[in-house]
Amino acid sequence: MRLSPQRLITPLAAAVLTAGLASGMATQAAADEAIGIGVAPTASGWYFGFSELSRLVSGDSSLEVSVRETGGSRENAIRLGRGEIDMGLIDAPGAFEAYNGEGRYEDDAIEQMRMVLWVAPSTMHWAVRQDSGIETFEDLEGARFNPSSIGGGGEYITELVFDALGIAPDFQRMSMSNAADAVVDGRIVGFSYNGIPPIPAFTEVHSSRPLRVLSMSDEQVATATESLPFLSRTEIPEGTYRDMPAATTLGTYIGIAATSDLSEEAGYEFTRAYWENIERLGETFAPARGMTAEISVANTTTPLHAGAVRYYREIGIEVPEALVPPEAE
Repeated sequence: MRLSPQRLITPLAAAVLTAGLASGMATQAAADEAIGIGVAPTASGWYFGFSELSRLVSGDSSLEVSVRETGGSRENAIRLGRGEIDMGLIDAPGAFEAYNGEGRYEDDAIEQMRMVLWVAPSTMHWAVRQDSGIETFEDLEGARFNPSSIGGGGEYITELVFDALGIAPDFQRMSMSNAADAVVDGRIVGFSYNGIPPIPAFTEVHSSRPLRVLSMSDEQVATATESLPFLSRTEIPEGTYRDMPAATTLGTYIGIAATSDLSEEAGYEFTRAYWENIERLGETFAPARGMTAEISVANTTTPLHAGAVRYYREIGIEVPEALVPPEAE
């Protein structure tokens, strides 16, 4: 019997081949690692921005990143704590309180929460129908007003700010889309949201039933920021919404959080791909323009994800010890 001209596979070669196949399978598994990010209502600018960043990260990493609609920061923090999502949009006050067990999370800290990065600053909008007769924040006393989407960071910030100002509207709690319909129908005088101007839902409502974005006085800004130091003064520029003047308001950072359950490699790959594509993101998502990894780390007050720490150190950023989690030491 003649043997095949192909070489026989020796036991050693077979072992090498088997190892190679196993390695290939592991690589393929990593390449197929799915990451789900909880974001915000689809009618918000954040949903579009996170969809864009997910597309860029997926295209330049071993991850398959997808987004899902949620109520926003508060809901995302809860879902992260329960292990229902891998990552989530979160605002600065939400991240601080969730990790430290303060405010909304008193006696219910999410100690495994880890920050990955800050995406962009976000702006609070408090808007009312022009025909409501309301022109100042004080006029909202007792008025039927939506504080923002249920479970979102804007809802919580609105509650804190109005409490600091001593103003008590009749809060009507509902989703962002239902609030927009209620404003158009005249069932409520206005609504609010913490997002990127122009907010699509506000633009749409404004075209059907003209809105007025309320502007804070210097005294109101001082009162609010003294009580809530994670907020800062900002402005919605004139013309952001058709025929509207500039409005003074408050802002905070919006970013991406995970938990220590997310692998270091996944956290590293996500962080690397994000910052290496930040200029491309800025081309389609304007709020991200000007953001850098250095700015992100400098504005973080709770522990970073181990993978993020690895990347930031790799590019020469000195990560404060307070931001280094136990699993990264």
